[in-house]
Parts: sequence; structure tokens; C-alpha cells
Amino acid sequence: MKKKTEYILSGILLVLVLPLCLTILLNGQMDGIYRTIKNEMEYISVKTGSGVVEMDTEEYVLKAAAAQIPLSFDPEAIKAQMVLVRTDLYRQIQETGQVVREAFLTMEELERAGAAEKFLRAQKATAGKILTWEDKPVLASYHAVSAGRTRDAQEVLATADYPYLVSKVCPSDETAPDAQCVVQIDDAWSGMEIVERDSAGYVQKLRLQEEDLSGEEFRNLLGLPSANFEVREGTDGIFLTVHGVGHGLGMSQYTAQQMALTGKDYTQILSYFFPGTKLTKY
Repeated sequence: MKKKTEYILSGILLVLVLPLCLTILLNGQMDGIYRTIKNEMEYISVKTGSGVVEMDTEEYVLKAAAAQIPLSFDPEAIKAQMVLVRTDLYRQIQETGQVVREAFLTMEELERAGAAEKFLRAQKATAGKILTWEDKPVLASYHAVSAGRTRDAQEVLATADYPYLVSKVCPSDETAPDAQCVVQIDDAWSGMEIVERDSAGYVQKLRLQEEDLSGEEFRNLLGLPSANFEVREGTDGIFLTVHGVGHGLGMSQYTAQQMALTGKDYTQILSYFFPGTKLTKY
């Protein structure tokens, strides 16, 4: 009888204690799994206008690219943009130790626009890939529309440090919807003289009343689409005919889109605009 009672008590104890042991064991395993997953994900601190935000690197790439390129563009053009975003991200980390970014698009905004799946696939297809030159992230420049050809970094930046940023013809850019516009400027600029242009036609230097100004300074001061422009001064005012959108260095997003529409993939797009660089898994 005593033995039987001991068996019964042991059975009850086992029923009560076993679930607790399993729970402790599984919780320990889950904690380990969670730590492993977290350690495998790379988080970065991003400085924005509203403060510092903690983000996973690939989340950053997706959301930043979505704010930089038209959502309607072909997946291959979007992939090229994502590689440039990721490249710039790692370049910032290496050079300054911090990441600064103002504009992002949320997944909710992408879903409302019907572009979430396309951007997620583009991110997964390019995950971890950056452009390098001599094993370092390149200066991943891009702009919306060139004035018919991109600019040469040696002319624009007065340095030979970026041999992969050379002028590339983009004939389709000249027929882009926003390829050209006419802007009237204040009469205070009367007598303005264009002193120097680069080989792509962008204004390098202009002069007003013996004071010099760079083309990009002038563009930013007046909020112009680009620094490629001609001046017409008459009795009806001063008018600028402006060509292209953006600074003109690196990849033209509009030409990237046209290349994608003709069957080029993102690796071919990037090799065209950044010759000699390597697509590297970071």
C-alpha cells in the first residue's frame, strides 16, 4: 500500500513539475534563438530631422530608396537605386560613423500606392550588395534627369578621386517629361554673365558685378531644377531655360528606367553609369 501511494505521489509530482521544466527549457531556447536572430541583424542609428531612429540596414535601404525614385519605375531601375542607397549608407558609416537621412517612405505608404511587393522583391534581390572601387564604397551619386549626358567628377569636383564618375550619354533624357523648363528670375540678376561651363553643358561659374558664383550655388540659391541653363534678358524680364533635374553626376534615374524597359538588368545599368566598379556583397 505504501509503495502504491509513493507511485501515485510521484506521478502527480511529475505531472506538475514536467510542464514547468519544459517551459523553462523552451524559454531558454527561445531566448537563445532571439539573441541569435538579433545578433544576425545589423541595426544602425539614423539621424533625421525629428531625432535619432534605430533601423535595420535593409529596412533603411527599402524606405530610403522608395523616397528617392518614382514608385512606378521598373523593378530593375529600383534595384539599381537600392544598391546606390546601400552603398551610400556604408560609405557614410565608414567615413563619419553616422548616418544622416531626411526622407523615408513607410511600408503603409508603399502599400497604399500598390508598390510594396515590388520594392520588397527589389530589396531581397539586392540584399547586402554595394558598389565598390578598390574595395571601398563608391560615391553613389544619382539624379533624376540629366541634360542629355551626365557630368564628369574630375571637372565638377576638381579631383581625380572618383575615376568611375565619368560623363555618359543619356539621349533619352532630352525627351523626358521634365527635361526642360523656363524660369523667370529677379531683375537684380541683370547683367549676369556665364563664365564657364563643363563638357556636359552645366554652368561651372557665373559672374555678377565682379562677384563670382558657382553654378550649383546659383541653382540652390534660386531653387532651380539644375545648373544647366541659358539666360535670356529682354524688356519683358530675365528668363532661364533650364535643362535636366538634379546635379547631373552619376546615375540618371530616367535613363536607368529607359534601360530597364529595353531589357537591361540593374547590374548592366550600374556598370554603365559607374564603369570599372564592382558589385560586392558587403
